[in-house]
Amino acid sequence: MMSSFLLAACLLAAQPVSASSDYLSRADVRSFIESMSKEHGIASADLERILGAVRYTPAAVRLLGPVPSSVPSPARSYARYRAKFLTPELIATGSSFWSLHAKDLARAEAQFGVPFEVIVGILGVETAFGQNTGSFRVIDALATIAFDGERRQEYFRDELKELLLLARDSKIDPLVIKGSYAGAVGLPQFMPSSYRRYAVDFDGDGAIDLLRSPADAIGSIASYIKAFGWVGGEPPIAPVRLALGSESDLVSGLERVHDVSEVQNKGVVFSGRDPPAVLCSIFELPTPGKPSKFVAGFTNFEVITRYNRSTFYASAVLELGEAILKARNRVHLASAQANQNGLQ
Repeated sequence: MMSSFLLAACLLAAQPVSASSDYLSRADVRSFIESMSKEHGIASADLERILGAVRYTPAAVRLLGPVPSSVPSPARSYARYRAKFLTPELIATGSSFWSLHAKDLARAEAQFGVPFEVIVGILGVETAFGQNTGSFRVIDALATIAFDGERRQEYFRDELKELLLLARDSKIDPLVIKGSYAGAVGLPQFMPSSYRRYAVDFDGDGAIDLLRSPADAIGSIASYIKAFGWVGGEPPIAPVRLALGSESDLVSGLERVHDVSEVQNKGVVFSGRDPPAVLCSIFELPTPGKPSKFVAGFTNFEVITRYNRSTFYASAVLELGEAILKARNRVHLASAQANQNGLQ
């Protein structure tokens, strides 16, 4: 395969740079190039060829930026958020994906200890099992936010650096990688830093490819989740009932600050089996016009939120994974019954 930087140079010749994306004339970009060259040994000329081909992408800033204060925020609704993912179509797609990649899912669970349903839940919520991996050119999105974004510019400059290192090390052309408006890549939507740190060659072909290899995506998600401390056999969550009027004192969102025995003494009732003896969070899943649901999150729930720092996100991942598991079990039961009836 052609060197990523040589290939980028070839592509540059066919891609005129508009005035709005003339990053090379800017002092902050020149400083970035100098730092990359000094710290990582990439020739300044190669970086100039690549960054000179970057296109300013205002949609990336708009989608990532804060909502204008003149626009009222809608009431938070987990039911509305959940409805985007807990659809018959996505559950059926997930069940088919599971069937196609059952061996890889089983191997990932055996190697990393992460359950099938968590992996498929993440893949479903992130990209609908590869159907929606993003149409933005990643280098454009990262560079635009890094140098013209309204917030988190330092983080995105680090991710731009990681993308360039990923391209160099993997011999990938950085100008053709597509992803989300925030620069996330592939079936599991890994940021470049996570791609370099946690992605694995799970199909054994000698390369890590999160854009086209479901096996690599499965193994990489499991690798990521394990790295953040997944505890085998521990439930991620438990529905809870709170004493009337105690919500404001007990709801902690993402923060695991409660000792289970202490909150039980304060009237918190945990549903299901006995909760693990670990710190927990207590979070709310609101639906406007209806009573809120309250849930305790344990270690593994916190691990899932390392993927996306949102209680809604992690809850939808768990619900979707469980729904797909139940759908598969129904199919297997129906098949077993049909086989039995055929033998009678």
